[in-house]
Amino acid sequence: MTRVVVVPGLAVRAYAKPSALAGRRAGLDVSLLRPPAWHGAPADLADYGARLAEQLEGRDEQVDVLVGLSVGTQAAAVAASRTDRVRRLLLVSPTVDPRSRSVPGLLGRWFGGDDGDDAPPPITQVGDWAHAGVRRIAAGLLSALRLPLEEVLPRARAELVIVHAEHDSLGTRDWAAELARDNGGRLIDRPGAPHSWPVDDPAGFVDLLRDLA
Repeated sequence: MTRVVVVPGLAVRAYAKPSALAGRRAGLDVSLLRPPAWHGAPADLADYGARLAEQLEGRDEQVDVLVGLSVGTQAAAVAASRTDRVRRLLLVSPTVDPRSRSVPGLLGRWFGGDDGDDAPPPITQVGDWAHAGVRRIAAGLLSALRLPLEEVLPRARAELVIVHAEHDSLGTRDWAAELARDNGGRLIDRPGAPHSWPVDDPAGFVDLLRDLA
């Protein structure tokens, strides 16, 4: 059975549940992890990735596709740089684009960007944020600014695939294409999709996982 592990975005998990469930219904072994900054999970993304790699090694677990969503892309990349247990690394809407790699820039894009009609309303994420709290979320954001993907990915030991959503408010297509090109990976465009893809496209997510596996 194809093994899929999903690292959600910063302090948010509910939006990824339908896609994870769709994967399980399609016969994939999908685990949706606790998101970075939730209590019980590191807020520091490098620490999160290192712990995930240690867990895979300790369980002698082989992952066919390790998925990182948003800020989770950075943690997933760290994990793939520290273990051979990951065959393919799928980064959806990678963060943080160098053009917004500052506190004002990141917050401005996070709260002020046009994420398209399919993006989940912020009010739906309040329940998830409560599992972390303001301090841990802030720590996660600062961690994201300190962890450039372009420095981590050259050390990743897995085959790289990057998904760029058309309405990704936190990353540009040019940067996503550069990451893929410089690290021997493949770029997939998702027209009309929000930063939080596959929130409104579980079927498309499952099709991509099947393709990669």
